[in-house]
Amino acid sequence: MIQTTTYLAMFYGFKKYFDYFNRISIDIKFLAIVIMIVLIIDMEFSNTAHLIDQSISNDIGVIIFTLVSLTYLICQQFILSYSRKRQLQIQVESYSFRIFQRLIDFMILFLIISFLTIVLEIIISRYYDSFFLLLVLVVTNSITIIAMVGIGIKFFSWYRSRRKSTILIFAVMSCTIGITALVTIIFMGTILLAQPEKINSDYDVVLPVIEQGSTLSVLNYLYYYLSILSFLVTWIMTSLLLKDYSIKLGKFRYWAYLSLPLGFYLSQILVTQFGFFIPKAESDQLTFSFWFLFLYTLSSPIGGILFCLPYFLVIRKMNIDKSLQSYMKILAYALLLFFAAGSATVYHTPYPPFGLSTVSIIGPSSYLIAVGVYYSARLIATNRTIEHQMRTSKKYSQFFASIGSAEMEKAMTEIIEGIRKKLPTAEDEISEDPHFVDKEIIEFLKKYQSRK
Repeated sequence: MIQTTTYLAMFYGFKKYFDYFNRISIDIKFLAIVIMIVLIIDMEFSNTAHLIDQSISNDIGVIIFTLVSLTYLICQQFILSYSRKRQLQIQVESYSFRIFQRLIDFMILFLIISFLTIVLEIIISRYYDSFFLLLVLVVTNSITIIAMVGIGIKFFSWYRSRRKSTILIFAVMSCTIGITALVTIIFMGTILLAQPEKINSDYDVVLPVIEQGSTLSVLNYLYYYLSILSFLVTWIMTSLLLKDYSIKLGKFRYWAYLSLPLGFYLSQILVTQFGFFIPKAESDQLTFSFWFLFLYTLSSPIGGILFCLPYFLVIRKMNIDKSLQSYMKILAYALLLFFAAGSATVYHTPYPPFGLSTVSIIGPSSYLIAVGVYYSARLIATNRTIEHQMRTSKKYSQFFASIGSAEMEKAMTEIIEGIRKKLPTAEDEISEDPHFVDKEIIEFLKKYQSRK
């Protein structure tokens, strides 16, 4: 009972403290750059931890891990606060939406507390509980499932109204990411459950041995190829959104430039799955493994930079209001951070647990992708001028015009349904006032407009 009370006090204490972030304004571009640098450092140490564990399991390693973790947590909270600024919010009278936001906010707060518990355990006790790694893994991927499957369903509903390939591909991408997150929980969670309860500097970091043909082996392949599929589907969508540049650059140069990040990302399959280029000598294998892991860690951030380009082009080329610009930025930077975090893990439980920041960002960045897309569509839906301007512009703008008009159509359907319900039926007593329907319509429209 005392322990439960302590955790509740800690929870509300953190919540009150994090509210202060809403009062400070920092450029989201600066925050995203800082997080990108921190994530790359975190991933490099995580992916090579089994090769350099003796070099990082000392005081210097703990200091680097603590600085990386605190920098990440602070910058993440500023970005989340940026998305919640009052001037950016659209009021939605929806009980389910309020529940969704409160659930995600609670999960993110729980994620932060679990993360900080690990940091404090390392600083104070010189070890950490692998159970908290499991908690972070489960919570961050659960946020991803809720956010990405939710926005994926939304995109499928928009696709029924506007038969655009980019809308369908975004829906497939979102659901694929959600499924990948579920597989990640099962696959990596199973491995973490088999790890020692307490991890300290004496622990030898060893990559888990997965038996061929076992359930874990199937999950491993499923996780690996679903991650590649998510990257590939997002690349296809990006290539369609940027297609106008094929005229400016020429088709050959356009596809050559666009294919470089994809080729770099996919070429790792030649090593990991087919064993190409791996030297035979054991000493050379260690050197090769280090440089392979070091270089291919950068493939995900490079992909993230490519995938956020269409949304920055909308901000730069289109004359749109500040609220819409803000949500476009949230979407662009969230995509950048999500895909930048695609190549790290914590299932090998290094000490200190490098990779924790990278794994943690997956959930919040997924949530911000959903928020950025949905609110952009809502804002475009309420402004016909912006919707028309985007519809007659470049491919990357037409995508937003399509989801905006689909959302507008949904809103109009809601209005019509609301009016239809207020119309008298054959059994109702008709009012003697001939303008009673007009009054009801005006009243309903005023109410609907106030919700915006």
